[in-house]
Formats: sequence, structure tokens, C-alpha cells
Amino acid sequence: MEKRRVSLTCLVAASLVLGGCNILPEPGSLIQVPKQVAATSADSESVYELAKKYLPKGTVLLTANAPIGTDAVLCADLDGDGQDEAVVFYQSKNNADQVGLFILMKQNGKWEKVFAKKGSGYDVSWASASDLTGDGVSELLVGWKIGSSAGNVLDVFTWKQSGVEQLTKVNYHDLDMIEIENDQKTRIAVWKKDVNDIYNIDLLQWNNGLLISDKANYPSYFPEAVKYYQRRTESVPDAAYYWYYLADAYLKANKPEQALLAVNKGMAHKMVVPNYNQFSNLKEKIENTLEQNDNSDIQYEIRDAGITIDVPREIAPYISFEENNGPMNGYVVSVFVSPLETKKELLFSIEIYSKDMYVQEEDPDLEEIAETEEFLYVARRGSMDLIFEESDIYEQSVALVEKMIANVRPGLVYPEYTSLKYLSVIEQVKVAVNKYWDVVRGGTMPSKIAESFTHNETDYRYMGSDLNSSEKLNEFLSESYTSGAIRSYIERSGIIEHDGILAQPNADGGSLLNYEKATVVREKDNGTEKEYDLKVPLGTSLSFEYVHVVFSKTKDGWKISSDIGTF
Repeated sequence: MEKRRVSLTCLVAASLVLGGCNILPEPGSLIQVPKQVAATSADSESVYELAKKYLPKGTVLLTANAPIGTDAVLCADLDGDGQDEAVVFYQSKNNADQVGLFILMKQNGKWEKVFAKKGSGYDVSWASASDLTGDGVSELLVGWKIGSSAGNVLDVFTWKQSGVEQLTKVNYHDLDMIEIENDQKTRIAVWKKDVNDIYNIDLLQWNNGLLISDKANYPSYFPEAVKYYQRRTESVPDAAYYWYYLADAYLKANKPEQALLAVNKGMAHKMVVPNYNQFSNLKEKIENTLEQNDNSDIQYEIRDAGITIDVPREIAPYISFEENNGPMNGYVVSVFVSPLETKKELLFSIEIYSKDMYVQEEDPDLEEIAETEEFLYVARRGSMDLIFEESDIYEQSVALVEKMIANVRPGLVYPEYTSLKYLSVIEQVKVAVNKYWDVVRGGTMPSKIAESFTHNETDYRYMGSDLNSSEKLNEFLSESYTSGAIRSYIERSGIIEHDGILAQPNADGGSLLNYEKATVVREKDNGTEKEYDLKVPLGTSLSFEYVHVVFSKTKDGWKISSDIGTF
């Protein structure tokens, strides 16, 4: 057996470059994950050890079902004194349906229980701390699971001079905390189930002592509802009720032209619930909105692309957009016209390139139309060869192509928002991915030199001092992954124990996936298992890959059960 010493400098450098670490935004531009999704310490004592001392007899710590990453102990400054309180969730050992919470506060150097409440349901479905009122101090938001059909109830607590008081409560089946750009006040996105997979959706804000609909920010949030009901109408196109709720979502997203098309499609099918009168009332509301609008062009946001396209009002109902990867790690927004439901024609496309990846093409159909510090925006015209028979709409649209291209611009119309639920998922995935690459690099090597050897005709290198035993490796990865995922990874990766020390095969590797800018595009909640599809950009570009990640609820909280190294 031959032993060698290999410099880790090249290995680490390659991993950093290929792993995307050199392409992250400046630190000041990073969206910080909410503090409540990370555990903290109380002096030298573990916050969990502290919490266990105050648990009611016969109870154990309980992790909330959402958001992902929330622990059994939530640390947040609830009274605005600059020091975190500890909110502890628990359940009965003998009756798992009995749950509750209490709050620990440090006073005069000692921790004291200052508030306690038995749960209104049989599980904790949500736990977070957010500034709902906009006064600069976080409220405590706790959701209790009532039942599959009844859903959940959200209790909102605030800190007063006399102590913790309940501010309000909200019934829901699904919810999220929404941070609107340049606005300190947190909103609550509430999804209440009507029938089956139909939801009444609202965006609520605190105003003068009440939670009211935040209609001013509907256009920012309701594209999320539009996407949901678009998927439902695609799956079951002859279900009138999906078209009704899609039309309502379009209207709240300030897209009355699309709303009118959707409500008309719904009324072409059998209407039971909602009934004909409800459809008629919604249609009248949409038509009134259209009458109040002037004849100016309609501004369409393409959020993932970060651009706005002005579309003439007379053709707007027939215009659609598709987003896909393009050449040279580009991102393509295609603009189609569809005078007939069964056929569409490409009018033009907008191609967006990262400046450090773009190679200029000599193509008469291409036109550079805009640029920012990061991106170059190029228009590519369609062939215009195929003509719809007897279609004035198509001819109008072709005639207006140059006008639309001239009005494409970087930037959005409505404020962007951040979802706490999805931000927490992405943060947990980022931590897990970083742990994987730490293992691939071999861990900590004080001398930056890894000793290597050959075993069974395979080159290996020893793991660093922080990962050189099964116990250390398992402890390190178990902060993010399930035990099953860890066992599977060790077997697949070929990690062995040699001379009492863990070693892994010599290999290069890396990834351009930039999780700092990832977004969640779909979620599937199976109770104790949650699946997420992430759209992850490559490097500094908008070109992307879809990544599927599965979380499982364990006795130690939510952990990733997907195969390590596959995302």
C-alpha cells in the first residue's frame, strides 16, 4: 500500500469555484433568514436543556409542523428589550393530542416562566415571531391543528406592560407570513378551504386594531393564487369552479382581461357551486373594473425574469408568456398570441444573459434592448410566417410587435415579497448543501495537507480531524439529514474506515447551482413528509435547474430525507 500527501489547496479551490461560492451576492444584499428558525443558546447552557427543566410533568418537547426549520424552542425578542425570550412547545407523553406552550424570560440573571397556554388543538401547525403591527416588536404567532376539515386556528400574542396578551386569532387551512418590500409590517396570507382543493385566499394586514384585507398589495401576492388555479384548470379543464376561482385570482392580481376570459370559460360548463348567480356577479365585477380602466397599455410582470412588458389592451386577452432556459445559460421569455384556444403563435422572445456569460451573435433578428449591471436583454422576433385564418387579432398583434419590444424594461411594477415559509425551506437546503460540500472537501485540515493511500486499486484520502470518525460524520450531517439519508450516502460515496480513520475516494466535483437565489415553485404536504420543487439559478445567470427536496419529520425535528449530494 502506497501512502501520499496531497495538498488540499487545489481541492478546496476547485470546490469553491465549482460549488458556486465565488458567485454569491455581496453580504449586505443577502436576505437574512428569520431568527426564529435557528436555535440559540442561553449563556453556556443549551437552550434545549434549559427548556426541558421547565417542561410540565409528563411532557416532551414538540417541533411545529411549519415553517420548516422551526425548532421546539423558538427564540425571539417579544418585548423589544434586545434580549430573546424562549418560546417552548410541548406535548403529553401519554396523550400526544395534548399540546401547549410556555415562554421563558431572563430577569435579573435568572430564567423564569412568564406565560403558559394549553393548545387549542392537538398539534402545533405553525410557530413564528413576526412584526405584525409594524411597531418594531415581534408578535408571537402560533397555529393549532383542529382537524382535517376544520383546519387550524392561529393565535397571535403580543407583549404588553402587564405581560403576554392575545391580540387576535385567525382560522385557516394553510398560511404564510409575507414580508412586502420596503414595509416593516408583516402580512398573513390565509388559505381557507372551501370544498376539496378549493381555497378562499386573502392577504391580511393589521390596521387600527383589526386584521383587514390588504387590497393594495393583492397584485404582489395573488399571482401565487393564479399559479395554483392555473394548475387546477389544466388538470380538470371542464370543472367550472376552478375557472371561477382562477378568474377571482386574476382580478385580485389586477389582470381583469384574463379574469374575463376565465369566468367566461367557467360559465361554458355546468355551474353548481359556485352557482350561476355567483358567476354572473363575478363577471359583472370584472366588467366594471374593465370599464373603469383607461385605454393605456397593460403592464405585465414576468417576476422570475425581473422584467415588465407593456401589452396593448386590445390584444391583451390573447397574449401569453412562457419562460424557459436558453443558450449560453440564458433565460428566455417567449410572447405568444392565441386568437384560437387550440393554436398559438410566437410573436417575439426576450433573452436575458448574464454579462459574464454572453457571446454576441451576428443575427439580424436579434436586438439588444436594455442592460443592467448584471444582465443584458435581447429581443428575438418570431418568423411571422404562419397566419391564422380570418384572424384580425393575429394581424393586430403582429403590427404591434415593435411597440411591445420597445416597451420591454427591467424592473417590476408591484413590490416584491418574501415568503417566510419558503425562505425557511431554502435556508435549510442551503445549510444541507454546504454540509455536503464540507464533507466532499474532507473537513478541517489544519495543515491543508490530506494524507492519501491506495486501497483495492482505488485512491483514497483521509478525512479531516472534525470528520474522521463515524460518530463525528454522523453528528455533523444529522443536523440537516435523516439517519437513513446519511447511511445511504456513506454507502454510495464509498467512505471507508482505514487504520481507524474515515477516508473517502479521491474525486473532483462541484456545482454551479446558486441556492442564494433559489425559489420554491411547488410544495406537497403529506403530513410528516413535505416535498418541494426548487428553481435554482446557475451561477450569476437566470438559467436554472429544478431540484426536488424531501423533508421528513423526525423526533429531532424536520430533516432532509432526499439522497445527499443529489441536489
